[in-house]
Amino acid sequence: MFTAIATWYIMPIVILIIWMALTFLKKNFAKYWPKRLRIIDIMMLVLLLGIHGLSVTLTGLSLLPFLAFAASAFGLVLTVYLVYTEDDFRVRRFFVIYWRTLDIFIVGMYIILLLIEIASFLGIM
Repeated sequence: MFTAIATWYIMPIVILIIWMALTFLKKNFAKYWPKRLRIIDIMMLVLLLGIHGLSVTLTGLSLLPFLAFAASAFGLVLTVYLVYTEDDFRVRRFFVIYWRTLDIFIVGMYIILLLIEIASFLGIM
């Protein structure tokens, strides 16, 4: 079941449908939607599934363990950076910077894997 959903041409459609549903929910239930929660924060989970499917298809192994290692290493480096540049360490600021940067990185990784998969499907690579 997962391999049928995680194919490169179905997963972007699933991501788009979930994105539109979350946008609809956020606009119509803005009163109940948490203020600091963005749609991309929820979409990260779906993108991780897409990254897993694409990486298994392309390389035969999942990139999620490497992504988890990179995310934890980035968290440590960001913690040290914030402690040395500021006198106090604010957890809320750390998590906002950490989560937003991780959002950008995961979206970029998914787009790169998707482009590689499309190129290999078309015979370019």
